[in-house]
Amino acid sequence: MESKQEESTMKAMNTLILCCDQHNPEITGCYGNAVVVTPNLDALAARGTVFENAYTATPICVPARAALATGNYPFCGGYWDNAHPYAGKQPSWGHRLKATGVDVTAIGKLHFQDASEAVFPGQRIPMNVKGGLGDLMTACRQSDGTTSKLREQIQAAGAGDSDYLHYDRTIAQAAADYLKTEAPSDHPWCLYVGFTTPHYPLKAPEEFLKLYEPFDQFPIDPAWHDPSRLHPALRRYKETTEIEGRLISDAQLQKAIAAYYAMVTFMDSQVGVVLDALRQAGLEDTTRIVYLDDHGDSAGDHGLFFKSTMNEGSVRIPMILAGPDIPAGNRVADNVSIIDVYPTLLDFAGLQRNERERSLPGISLCETIQGQTDPHRCIYSEYHAAGFPGSVFMLKRDSMKLIRYSGFDRPQLFDLKGDPKEQRDLALDPVYQPVIDELEQALRTICDPDALNERSMRAQRELIAEKGGLEAILKQGLTPYTAVPKDYITHS
Repeated sequence: MESKQEESTMKAMNTLILCCDQHNPEITGCYGNAVVVTPNLDALAARGTVFENAYTATPICVPARAALATGNYPFCGGYWDNAHPYAGKQPSWGHRLKATGVDVTAIGKLHFQDASEAVFPGQRIPMNVKGGLGDLMTACRQSDGTTSKLREQIQAAGAGDSDYLHYDRTIAQAAADYLKTEAPSDHPWCLYVGFTTPHYPLKAPEEFLKLYEPFDQFPIDPAWHDPSRLHPALRRYKETTEIEGRLISDAQLQKAIAAYYAMVTFMDSQVGVVLDALRQAGLEDTTRIVYLDDHGDSAGDHGLFFKSTMNEGSVRIPMILAGPDIPAGNRVADNVSIIDVYPTLLDFAGLQRNERERSLPGISLCETIQGQTDPHRCIYSEYHAAGFPGSVFMLKRDSMKLIRYSGFDRPQLFDLKGDPKEQRDLALDPVYQPVIDELEQALRTICDPDALNERSMRAQRELIAEKGGLEAILKQGLTPYTAVPKDYITHS
């Protein structure tokens, strides 16, 4: 039974959550990119608040979505990789809102264990992990030479069709139909819309890809051909994933970047379908909107592609709030996290946090907008999956960002205020050792990184043994993306 709560200072309203997959915020017009075409997100930003420094709790799909659901760090629930999905054991914001009378509907990709109400309420056309388990390969740290399917995604990038494109069209239309015909008028509702793009496969409709011709307009990062510029851990990641210039031509890489841009534009068009329906239904004045995604994509930065790293393109996420009482044309530079969405949704529903929720590490983005939170707050992210032999941790305070690699002698340190592209690793300069020590100490107030590395590897070893052993799993290879629920796709 839900305990009685005092009302929040915010008026309860409807909430629309738009969540995409693998969207690098730097590839959005409202985040300063002059090349990409994102009119719907730019319009949303113009009438709302843009968070310039929002971060995921982990740059990999399944654990990031667990963090979004629970408002907690992935390690707190044992969400280590794509084979350890959220299963409803820790309460989600969906459960919380439903228990207080909010109509909760989730259309599209969640990437949880299954579609049961116990896992998350109101699922429609759901995309969750394969077989209730997910991708076992991501639990294998010893995955050298088995992730070539990622390389193949780049080599095959270009114009074309995919189930993900069809699925997102279906999701957008289903959300539009809900807003026009089903959204309750007598009590608040919360609609979550989960898109799959711009997650690979890197196939975009031809009309969108043509927007980015010629493809050679996209510069190639020097580290693409000279991995010695990278930290040893990132060099190993490139070798493991086979995302290397010796295997992929410059033309293929540039076409893949163009395809990624085109997929962002396609995703923006589907966001537009939903926002148009909200307006046509006359619900704009009674609905607050959240736009975000689970993690980013390097998209060529540092000679890297896809997610998994703590570089800005991979670990940073877009975050936009809009609504009748959200400041318009506003930008917030404070560091925030995906775990802040949970308390924000409570505010949107007019609810105070209960005792358990007050112990969660997130803060309401509404409080951040109002300047009521610590501007020097530390933001934390973690990674425990394939591509690196040990766990990777990020801690950011103000503009200083520490990246710690388990099993490697030195970390990385960047001052993003003067070096937003992370070209100067200050960890190589002894002058900055006191800063590293200070951030390392702050990291240890959140977790014991060495203990977490051991704990995650132990959990992965146990799962691997349970599922037939490492050799059997490596033979299966990596699943580059989750299959869509084909019964729900409308091909048109």
